[in-house]
Amino acid sequence: YSVGSINKMFTPLYEFPDETILNRTKLLDAIDSIEVENEEKVVGDTVTVNSEEIKQRIYGVFPAQKRAVTAKDYETVIYSMPAKFGYIKRCRVARDDASVKRNLNVYVLCEDRNGKLTKANDTVKGNLKTWLLQYKMINDSVDIFDGQIINYGINFTAVGDQNKSKYDILTEAVETLKLDFSKVSEFGEPLFITDVYTSLKRVDSVVDVINVEIIEKVGGNYSDSFMNIESSISADKRYIVVPQNVVMELKYPSTDIRGSIL
Repeated sequence: YSVGSINKMFTPLYEFPDETILNRTKLLDAIDSIEVENEEKVVGDTVTVNSEEIKQRIYGVFPAQKRAVTAKDYETVIYSMPAKFGYIKRCRVARDDASVKRNLNVYVLCEDRNGKLTKANDTVKGNLKTWLLQYKMINDSVDIFDGQIINYGINFTAVGDQNKSKYDILTEAVETLKLDFSKVSEFGEPLFITDVYTSLKRVDSVVDVINVEIIEKVGGNYSDSFMNIESSISADKRYIVVPQNVVMELKYPSTDIRGSIL
């Protein structure tokens, strides 16, 4: 929710020292004059967890046993933070190799009202730090950082069945990619270029895939974070290496997937 977009109350809570000695008319006027407005953007209140995410998080609950020891334990505790404190969509916990102590770096991202990744505000991060205090090991030091979002687009060239409409083939190919790449990635999860080829080849009217290109989307409605995708491609050209504090996001599939059919 953007700044100033929350301006209505359903059940306001108020308290007066002694209502019996107050003028009833002025008291009601005071209540009616109550106004609200959010001075900061509201994030972390959206909860859209798919079945796979639920399954993975349940697996992590049992080993944690209400105490965070491993990085996986910490991630389980973070995801179990009550929604009233703010909802973390993605997190990554990693030991800080540069630290001589048991220092942990926690990278977090929230979700906006449109289901897109966004950075957590200071309130959510503050609540998270307090939440972790009751679970962390006494010698552990925890630092919470904003995760980085790298938005990308997919360009492709394919050969279609000559007996089919190129427009229909392109539409089906784009819809297939939108479906296959709609899942929100995890921190540090590689983006496999080969998966794009695999998805396109599943389209019956696609005869062959000539080329696939992953391009970065920066600025405007996209994230300001930058990563040189070209230099991050693996030596065998199969996937893009993603740093542990980065999540790859296909933010606007309807416009960020472009293709041509020969």
